[in-house]
Amino acid sequence: MIVEVCVDSLESALAAEEGGADRVELCSCLAEGGVTPSQGLMAAVCRALTSTRVHVLIRPRPGDFLYSDQELQVMRADVLHAASCGAHGVVLGMLDAAGRVATDQLRPFVELCSALGLDLTFHRAFDLARDQRKALDDLVACRVRRVLSSGGQQTVMEGLQQLAALVAEGSGRISIMPGGGVDAENAATVARVTGCSEVHGTFKRSVPSAMTYRHTGVSFGGDDWKRQVTDAAAVERAKQALQAIDPAME
Repeated sequence: MIVEVCVDSLESALAAEEGGADRVELCSCLAEGGVTPSQGLMAAVCRALTSTRVHVLIRPRPGDFLYSDQELQVMRADVLHAASCGAHGVVLGMLDAAGRVATDQLRPFVELCSALGLDLTFHRAFDLARDQRKALDDLVACRVRRVLSSGGQQTVMEGLQQLAALVAEGSGRISIMPGGGVDAENAATVARVTGCSEVHGTFKRSVPSAMTYRHTGVSFGGDDWKRQVTDAAAVERAKQALQAIDPAME
């Protein structure tokens, strides 16, 4: 059973590794669903982690997953940079205006990743697809190995039955990785009900600002005096819970 932790800082990446994460998905701006991290952050995390694989989110902006040719060029450049930093894989996804997997856009990225030796995960754009069964077949046809999904619902717990159906449908063809609300308390339930072999979560905790002076007349959105970071202990608890149902898990 593989535990992937979504992280948006070097601090969180190191905490994920401390907790025993098998893999991290590195991004920025988690509050907006994640976008491509900076080149400096990519390089720093790839240098720092020694036992945890690094997959980099390639998403040029928040919002939908209908991309222009110019945005696809930016994404291609970011894939190349991720490879140059030593990343093990990338996470991306694209849909057409009708809500189908944009296979004509996806295939060149699959080929590029194959040439660079990068693993490729199709992200939760899949959860916005018009027909998930058809989308799954399209991903298989494009030779995508893994898809991240909440089963087309807001959270994995709401989408458990659909995820179980997708795992069965994809068996031997593509890995379905549940993500979207996976935490230390429900990870074992998600794995047991769906039959998946990988789970994805943020495993976050809130950390208050160390600032002693706080100017309260200006805000940059949200709570400027606390931040979310990966909780190594939560990652470790998830690993232990999963190991209890999968003794072969390292």
